[in-house]
Amino acid sequence: AYNPMTIEGKKSVSFELFEELGEVVPDAVFVPVGDGVIISGVYKGFEDLLKTGIIDHMPMVVAVQAEGSANLVNNLEGVGFTIRPSRTLADSISVDIPRNFHMARQFLDLYNGEWLTVSDNEILNASALLAKSHGLFVEPAAAAAMAGLLKYHEQELVSPGSKNVVLLTGSGLKDLSAVKPLLNMPKAIEPTLSELKYLLK
Repeated sequence: AYNPMTIEGKKSVSFELFEELGEVVPDAVFVPVGDGVIISGVYKGFEDLLKTGIIDHMPMVVAVQAEGSANLVNNLEGVGFTIRPSRTLADSISVDIPRNFHMARQFLDLYNGEWLTVSDNEILNASALLAKSHGLFVEPAAAAAMAGLLKYHEQELVSPGSKNVVLLTGSGLKDLSAVKPLLNMPKAIEPTLSELKYLLK
């Protein structure tokens, strides 16, 4: 978050999204937020495309934070900065002091971005949905973005037929302990034919 080149690296995701979508600007991009680095990179990438005339408008970028670690979105309005200790299972976005707060806020203000928070339960439910329905095993921090889209859908904030992108930023293998409550591990058996036959009954 301290190195400005980090943002320059992260912005490439916006170029890739634009290319993968057939050079169409998505209606919305849901981004998991901790320090504010990734969302700033997303904005910077689309801003570069906008300033060079490749696109003619910005997508709606939605910042999604865990309720237990929402020090960025909770401080977007107002003058002071209140720090609340972070408590969330989404470890990669668990941040007490968002180091890229000012840049993220500038982008959100400039391009009328939106933000929301999601609970740990909503994150786990989104993680399970991604795994069961799409075969994607992501870490809780990444699932927060999906939880944000689901919450928008429940609140009827997603227009029918709109093109929405959920940025899934990390593999579930990074944080296995957090998703343990969702796992139903099969019973281990001895490597014998009789054990296998018994199990298959």
